[in-house]
Amino acid sequence: MKITSIVVEDEQNSRELLVNILNNYCPDVEILGQATGVAEAIQLIRTHQPDLVFLDIELQDGMGFDIFKNFTE
Repeated sequence: MKITSIVVEDEQNSRELLVNILNNYCPDVEILGQATGVAEAIQLIRTHQPDLVFLDIELQDGMGFDIFKNFTE
């Protein structure tokens, strides 16, 4: 069973490292998209409804926790 996910990270090197680790060591984790900021992450989550979000805390356009305010249950 695949676990669908989205990676939210504004630093390119960190984002690429995490994606490479997931691709190499976690074959059951499917990355549906990548976001670099709050607005982009909200749109990806609404579009794909992933099982898991890898979320950076400090993003260039806000805090990762700001994303939570846009979703209920």
